[in-house]
Amino acid sequence: MTLKRISAMVLAVLFVSSLSLAQTTGLYKKGGLYITPQIGLNSLSIPLGASVEFGLTENIGVGGTVTYWGWNYTYGKATVIVVSAEALYHLPKLNLNKIDLYGGAGLGYGIYSFSWDSGYGPGSSYTTGSSGLDLGIIIGGRYYFSPKMAVSLRVMNSLIGSWSTFGAALGVTFSLK
Repeated sequence: MTLKRISAMVLAVLFVSSLSLAQTTGLYKKGGLYITPQIGLNSLSIPLGASVEFGLTENIGVGGTVTYWGWNYTYGKATVIVVSAEALYHLPKLNLNKIDLYGGAGLGYGIYSFSWDSGYGPGSSYTTGSSGLDLGIIIGGRYYFSPKMAVSLRVMNSLIGSWSTFGAALGVTFSLK
């Protein structure tokens, strides 16, 4: 038996187990609507953003995120704006009190722009940019202070064209349904 086949069987068993052990009494629920304003934790700048998620099932949510990064250099500035759709898989079967853990992926569009001015007069400045498909992997969790409010932490890895980023976002999730 090949390693690929063994891995596929283990993933299938884990997936079926998670479906059979899923509970409907968790804080994340089917039909729930969750909005999370967030601030990023990143070495280049402090990203700002917001995400929304709708609970399709007790385990699967879909939604989207909008994030903005902006930073200045000595002679220039750069910005990144990303809009992405996301699918997240929640793990209520773990039965962790007040904690909602999830993982998933995002697909969107990222816009990167950079402008530079050397300060040496005409012809010594330029603006460039690159935009493209944004692919991201997300791992996160929420700690609920009440059934309607939680603190959220997400760790993300994202690739926009030839530009990639790794970071985290801290936010407050509001459950509207």
